[in-house]
Amino acid sequence: MARKRIQKPETRKEDSIEDAEPGDYCYYLSAGNRPVFAEITEVREENGIKLLQLICQVDFKFMNLPAIICAFDEKLLKGKKRRDLCPEVYK
Repeated sequence: MARKRIQKPETRKEDSIEDAEPGDYCYYLSAGNRPVFAEITEVREENGIKLLQLICQVDFKFMNLPAIICAFDEKLLKGKKRRDLCPEVYK
């Protein structure tokens, strides 16, 4: 029996992550510096850093990450590292 193909929801590739709203889908850099697909559930700001609460669509776990390590386009994150993008959080 053939497997059912799962379609990923579309992201807003031309938009900035600063315009993110709950319900949007984006990519984030995992701990291994690989882009991973996630859904945005909440947007907030703490200590001058914009944070996104995400649900990872691979592991289905909740995460709170700075918006600077997230993007709507996967290509913008390839080859980047967490500590280089946001040194004030990842020292």
